[in-house]
Amino acid sequence: MNKLNKLNLDNTMTVRAKSRMQPRVGLEFDSAEAAQAYYTSYAAQAGFRIRIGQLYRSRVDGSIMSRRYVCQQEGFQTPMRTGCPAFIRVQKGDSGKWVLATMKTEHNHDLYFSGEISPPIIQQKALPDPKPISAVSSRTTGISKSFKEELMENLDLHETKGGFSLVKRDRGSGIGTQWYNVLLEYFQTRQSEDTGFFYATEVDDNGRCMSVFWADGRSRFSCTQFGDAIVFDTSYRRSSYTVPFASFVGVNHHRQPVLLGCALISDESEESFTWVFQAWARAMSGKRPVSIIADQDKPVQNAIAQVFPGTHHRFSPSQILAKERENLGPLRSMEEFKFEYESCISQSQTSSEFNSAWGVLIAKYNLEENTWLNEMYEMRKSWVPLYIRGTFFAGIPVDGDMKSYFGTFLTPEVPLTEFLTRYTKAIEHNREEERNEDSNSFNLQPVLHTKDPLEEQCSRLYTITVFKAFQQELLESYNYVGIKINMEGTVSRYLVQKCGNGDERNTVAFNASNLNINCSCRMFEFEGILCRHALKIFQVMNVKEVPSSYILHRWTKNAKYGIIRDVESVSGSEDLKALMVWSLREEARSYIDAGSASIERYKLAFEILQEGRRNLCWQN
Repeated sequence: MNKLNKLNLDNTMTVRAKSRMQPRVGLEFDSAEAAQAYYTSYAAQAGFRIRIGQLYRSRVDGSIMSRRYVCQQEGFQTPMRTGCPAFIRVQKGDSGKWVLATMKTEHNHDLYFSGEISPPIIQQKALPDPKPISAVSSRTTGISKSFKEELMENLDLHETKGGFSLVKRDRGSGIGTQWYNVLLEYFQTRQSEDTGFFYATEVDDNGRCMSVFWADGRSRFSCTQFGDAIVFDTSYRRSSYTVPFASFVGVNHHRQPVLLGCALISDESEESFTWVFQAWARAMSGKRPVSIIADQDKPVQNAIAQVFPGTHHRFSPSQILAKERENLGPLRSMEEFKFEYESCISQSQTSSEFNSAWGVLIAKYNLEENTWLNEMYEMRKSWVPLYIRGTFFAGIPVDGDMKSYFGTFLTPEVPLTEFLTRYTKAIEHNREEERNEDSNSFNLQPVLHTKDPLEEQCSRLYTITVFKAFQQELLESYNYVGIKINMEGTVSRYLVQKCGNGDERNTVAFNASNLNINCSCRMFEFEGILCRHALKIFQVMNVKEVPSSYILHRWTKNAKYGIIRDVESVSGSEDLKALMVWSLREEARSYIDAGSASIERYKLAFEILQEGRRNLCWQN
């Protein structure tokens, strides 16, 4: 390999290769991503493209220890592939560096072109000011590239002590230009069909399209009912997706995932995430969620804090698990440590209990210098169950992620030609399941297991799924006892514990004057359903009806198709009209399905429709 010209900049050497940087065993990288960027650059100049191949995990802690990058023609999964043997494999060394361990440079197909590698020099540029949201209908042209490929074009390779690391150069879009063409055409078609359809495109100073956001009328209407707790799903960041597709997902009244908007995110910058959140808020008439589950990376955290101040940001459990494997290493395989670590996190009932258990854990295993654990302690209110339970998260488990809305419909490899078809099928599938549950809740009568009037009341109000959750808590309440601790005025405090299990105990406060009740388990605050401990005290106090303040409208049968309740939250008359149009159309669709089942039903439905029209004419 020819001698490299080097430019010293802040003790970092930037490479400008005068000839192709040939792979060689022993070459070091700061990260697996740096190795991928290097091989991508090399491949571009050598005349081929690469794919991410197999990865190998540690049997001890599950962390990624080795990655394989292969020629795009590797394998025979499609007729176009030739089974090309070219690849490199990098593995993580004890020092934390990634080392090129094995490789093969020979190809069994023609190379496209040859050239000279000239990685760009570091550019110390500040990010531009955030751009306002604007609707864009102009079209651009170009060759579509995968998200990973576009992203790598915006990273600089730097040589440090013979290895390579990545440095971000400037904002650039990781969305292939053909995606904009197809999506903008789709958006315009949808707008002509759906008056409530909303889309926005971010444009930079040079007139380039960046991030894109969209939501149809149904998603916007669903947000008025189910936008209190949302998940910002960015699975593309942890997989080799061809496009950076993200979705906003809520929980409907059947505890199913409900779509609240989608986005393509141009890059990993705080500016991009901020713009996407602003676009979502604008589409939802300024609504701010009570809680949001999203990645813990700083750009995401800062964007949420800026756009949704006061919203409780909870970290994604799957990302935390991955970080634990990466930063705790062999400790995770020690049963004693694993038990103490998980007990500290999940069993602590008070802040003092958590702080004490955490301190003991850190000291016992000499983890005072573990940077990741120190950072996680500072951010404990975003992931430790003790601090999460006091906020409404629609019951999304603290130790698990919600079911994916798009599931197997949108896989990492889905090409542009199939994206919209699969996207549409996923939406149709989920909304059909929602309609089925609506029908079941209105037409099926759940089985009652007691003569308790609370059970009968809630069977009439809740959807079947939510009622079953309430019913389970009610049945469990019969296995508990409530012991009065003290009384101050009209407020009585009880110790509620399970029969035969003194370790499981909670404190319940009950106000006899207004029937307010509060339990230390915080289930109602977190899930919106009364817990077994509170229901036990209702039994002790002979309360025969659940107070209306403890029946959340979002969990009832009428949550979705009822009157648009929060009219004040809808900013403009056009937004309100669009939501009303969608709501009436959806209700009319169900009405038509029911009325066309037979000639008798048709006649009845037509008479009711005519009577309803006459009544409307009398309204001012």
